[in-house]
Amino acid sequence: MSAVEPIRDKNKLRQLAGYYLGRGQIRNYALIILGVHTALRISDLLRLTWGDVYSNESGDFRSHVTIAEKKTGKRKTIVLNRQAMNALRLLYPHRHW
Repeated sequence: MSAVEPIRDKNKLRQLAGYYLGRGQIRNYALIILGVHTALRISDLLRLTWGDVYSNESGDFRSHVTIAEKKTGKRKTIVLNRQAMNALRLLYPHRHW
């Protein structure tokens, strides 16, 4: 079995995100941006729900997200920075409830 290495080159990450954005694949774009800006594993990103990142009560995105990491089981609180929030705002109209 071979190990999978993360993409560490910022230009390659921008290109990858731009590739998906340019093709209208907003979900994939948002996953890349969230992964880069939160350092979450893909397994944790895929488990996020809209309720984790968006508050229906306030009608806005949460500034922090608390998750239980799938691999370690540890609870972790992550700040959603401006770039992560912008990616979520872009994805929000395309959400499926």
